[in-house]
Amino acid sequence: MTRRAALFCALLLCVSALGLAFAQENPACTISAAYHENQQALSVSMSLAYTNPSAEYLERAAFNLYANCLRRESTLPYDNATLEAAFPYAYAPGGVELTRVLFNGKPARWFIEGDSECFLWVECALEPGEKGIFSFEYALLLTENRAFLGCGEDVRLSLFYPSPCLWHDGFVLNDPSPAAPWLESQPMDFTCELRLPAHYSIAGGFGAKLIKTSAGVSTYRIQMEAAGEISLCLSARFYEREEKTPSGLRLRVLGSDRAKNKQALSEALKAATLYESWFGPLPWPQVDIVFASSALSSAHPGLIVLGGDGQSLSALLAKEYFVCALNVNPNLDPFLSGGVSEYVSLLLEEELNGEAAFTRALTKRLLPALRLTVPGGLTPDSWLSRFNTVYEYELVAVKRGAAVLHEMRKIMGRDTFLKALGIYYSQGRGSICGISQLVSAFDQASGRELGGALISWLYTINEYANYLMDEYD
Repeated sequence: MTRRAALFCALLLCVSALGLAFAQENPACTISAAYHENQQALSVSMSLAYTNPSAEYLERAAFNLYANCLRRESTLPYDNATLEAAFPYAYAPGGVELTRVLFNGKPARWFIEGDSECFLWVECALEPGEKGIFSFEYALLLTENRAFLGCGEDVRLSLFYPSPCLWHDGFVLNDPSPAAPWLESQPMDFTCELRLPAHYSIAGGFGAKLIKTSAGVSTYRIQMEAAGEISLCLSARFYEREEKTPSGLRLRVLGSDRAKNKQALSEALKAATLYESWFGPLPWPQVDIVFASSALSSAHPGLIVLGGDGQSLSALLAKEYFVCALNVNPNLDPFLSGGVSEYVSLLLEEELNGEAAFTRALTKRLLPALRLTVPGGLTPDSWLSRFNTVYEYELVAVKRGAAVLHEMRKIMGRDTFLKALGIYYSQGRGSICGISQLVSAFDQASGRELGGALISWLYTINEYANYLMDEYD
């Protein structure tokens, strides 16, 4: 066994062991919030029923407070190519102002850590496996931008609340990435009541239910079970179209252009119907697809944001399956976060339009990434912290990652490969998935041990740069 293969096997065992730490009930997160349009602010009261996930006595717990990366220009999580698109109106500081922090109903001492002020430590007293209640009250200042969190043509609420840092032999503090989404989270059960001006519509949250409207203010209730995060988009200019898939999944498209809404809904319905036939239904009842002012597109549990970067809707919808539903760790497994969904969208092209169209799509979308020499020794399974730009991430983790899966598909055959993805999805829902789960699915579907083949392609796919191919097959 080579040194690389031995390291890979050891990594698989570690990842599998880590997964055991999360075999507990989901934390319950309750949020009460109000959007103040004139002040461009959100007032929030939040409580979290938190169970000590470690085998140690905890005197303090760590939380991600990623909204604070908007407090100063030097910590904005965008590369130079994206920064201007994300902040076209010039930069203005935003972030969280905490007014009250409690543990089990009593005031708790707390402090902020990190250059970006993105990590909140709260003192507590928790035995291993013991549950406690953390409560936070704060104001969130939103600025006019096209970032993941802000307002303008619409209001984007992503990473707007303290989320518990995961425990891997200590709390893991993942800095924001300029290259790709970085949130690593345990599935939680969310209950959110959001008050906003009555002329606003809301997207996300598995379907927000209107409770009441009074004095020009509407109150919505949002309930999400076993979701890695809660992300919402608000606007006073949404038109809506919706349809249901054969399994009953409600697809809703929201945007200011009715023609674009209609086209997107048709595309989403075709893709979702096919994905259901391959992998089964999603674990949530609704996916909202919103045309937002965001500079970058993104996928969240029950919400797809179509931004200004032109990302494929079919690939974003595949992320609902293979990123959001599986709770993939984007920091350790960028290949799983980007490459799997990209290749699933290519399989969709093959199914809908035939082999010739599939070959053209491979050549157009993957071949340019294989022809380039990438400095720094980046491979599709490099940790996210090694990627400095969206371009690097898309080139290596997404495009070359998809190429790795194409080679695995050629080894296994298309039908067996699809079967493996179905196993990976069905066995991974509700847990935190890594490469070990994908390898296990490949082995189960094929009846062979294919972990060595996968790791070999992850490390050597860059060698295609030495070949002058006119067409990728």
